[in-house]
Amino acid sequence: MINRLRNKLVLKPTETIKKIKRIKETYGLIQKLASINGSNVSNAVLDRVLYSTEMLPPLGKEYWWFLFFGRNGERPMQLMLLIFRKYGQNMLFNDKRIVLKKLTENRFRAVTAGWIYDGKEFHDLGDTNAITTVYSKRKMIISDISGQRMVLTGGFPNYKLEVGNLIDLNITKGDYLEDKDACGVFIPPFGMGWVDVFSDAEGTVLDKKFKGTAHLQKVVGITTFGPFHWGKVFFQNGSSTSFFCLKTGKDSKTYFHRSLTFHDHETKRIIEFEKPKLKISKKEGKKPVWIVEGRDKDKKFRIVLEAYATKQFTMKGGGSQVYREYAVIPKEFSLKTMDQVITLCDLGKGVGTFEDAYGSPI
Repeated sequence: MINRLRNKLVLKPTETIKKIKRIKETYGLIQKLASINGSNVSNAVLDRVLYSTEMLPPLGKEYWWFLFFGRNGERPMQLMLLIFRKYGQNMLFNDKRIVLKKLTENRFRAVTAGWIYDGKEFHDLGDTNAITTVYSKRKMIISDISGQRMVLTGGFPNYKLEVGNLIDLNITKGDYLEDKDACGVFIPPFGMGWVDVFSDAEGTVLDKKFKGTAHLQKVVGITTFGPFHWGKVFFQNGSSTSFFCLKTGKDSKTYFHRSLTFHDHETKRIIEFEKPKLKISKKEGKKPVWIVEGRDKDKKFRIVLEAYATKQFTMKGGGSQVYREYAVIPKEFSLKTMDQVITLCDLGKGVGTFEDAYGSPI
């Protein structure tokens, strides 16, 4: 009995020191991603981030987003999968109680969610309180969603994703101006870092042929929830555009930490807006329409996005956050610079995602 008590007294401070060390590693990782802030990221760093679980302090969060944008067929296919965990023991996700628990060093209970738009119908994959295992050496993530086993394997740029009998996709190197990046914002004690991978994807989704772009993203954050807009659109000719802004409130039109980029596949140019003045508005109708406009010195940008499917993720517990995901197609596009004018006629059809998120730290 005395020996058992002695062991407990010895182990407690050891475990505390170990946790503090791991939390420092999480901060160090965010700081490293923020220092890279671009495409000059090694494969080793990508694997380190994608195939790991971090020690999360209060306000800590960890997301895996797997997005796929179809470019074959008249009607675009699109799908999204999410694995999410945060600091704490439980939460409400879409009003469903979710238990959050780290079971071992690389195994934990989290929430998985997702949806598929097959070109005609929207298929909600539901929300699952899944046991997820991340194997860093084997480069593998195993989870499940609504009874379907979900497995991601591989390393940059070649991966494979399988979800039961629903999804079977081979992910391979594509012709992208930037096919990977690492980014972050670090303002101690807060910070957020993430990595992105852009590759080609081909296979089957709901027994239909799929061909398009894969966007794999892993996010690690130590921050409160908050409002923002994010969007990514891929065009038929291989070009793409992305934008992001933080907002001061749910309905605020004051944006900060703004970014706007266009990748011109034809000229192999990356057109970046240094300090874009963004204007984002929404028109209600049979199908919601989002209009994004930006200006920066001699550059002018406008895109009109029509939503053909919508999904909402609502998180509560240790703060609250609502993600409204819109699967969109561009109905208008124009980019004007000093020496170039690009329109939708030059780019061809497009497909993408627009995200309208808002939240509260309480």
